[in-house]
This record gives sequence, C-alpha cells and structure tokens, in this order.
Amino acid sequence: MTEAEANAAPCPYCGHRGAVVEVHGHGQCSNCGTNFEPCCAGADAAEEAGSTTAVNAAEEPQLFARLFVQLGGAKATVTTEALLFALVQRLGTDLDDAKIVLEAGERIGIVQRVGASCHRLRRNGSSQAAPVVDRGGSPP
Repeated sequence: MTEAEANAAPCPYCGHRGAVVEVHGHGQCSNCGTNFEPCCAGADAAEEAGSTTAVNAAEEPQLFARLFVQLGGAKATVTTEALLFALVQRLGTDLDDAKIVLEAGERIGIVQRVGASCHRLRRNGSSQAAPVVDRGGSPP
C-alpha cells in the first residue's frame, strides 16, 4: 500500500483504503466498485445557473430577419424546430436559451406562431403581431 492510499479516506461501504477510480464523472471504490463520489458533488442549481453564458440578442437587432432569409426568405413560414436550430447555430448557445429568445421574439411581435409548430416574421408594420391562424386543430 502506498502512502497516498494509506492516507486516503476509507470506502464508506467496504472500508478499503485505496485510490478512487473515476468512472463516467463519478468516483468509485477501487475495491468494491461502489459509487461514493457522485458526478455532481457539491453542485447546486444556483451555481449552474451562474455558470451559463448569457445570450444577448440585442447585439443583433435584425436577428430574426437574417435567420428567415437563411431559412427561405422574409415571407417564409418555417418549422419551429428549424428556427430553434438556426438560433442555436447563430447565437452559439443551447436549445433552452434559443427557446427563450424565440419566446421573446414572439412577445414583442417580431415573429409569430403559425399553427402548432411553425413561425413566420411579422408581416404588417404595426407593433402587434398578426392574428394566429391555427390550421392544426390545436391551440397555439
């Protein structure tokens, strides 16, 4: 037994003093294989929320207009999934942040939901989005 192994804390299950084996991000006893160092040890929701990068869509005021040009034109109607994918790629963020940006675009009237799973740019010049036309039979 090495000095490091002798000074290591004993496994809480089998009592073996030895090196901790890292497996898929968590620590296991090298003797019995019991997981006693969870992969998220010490992390909490507040720390994780603070570690994510903020999405600043204000830096690109024509974000949705440019995305729609890329996806088929300013008058195109695109699937929500395609729009979210384009947001993820353009902003370099994750899907949850892209959904937040899309929801903000809907709320301020830049984009509007069409049916249950499509979006298009606002077509009129007012600050209000045009009425939603639901062709799918489900609420928007």
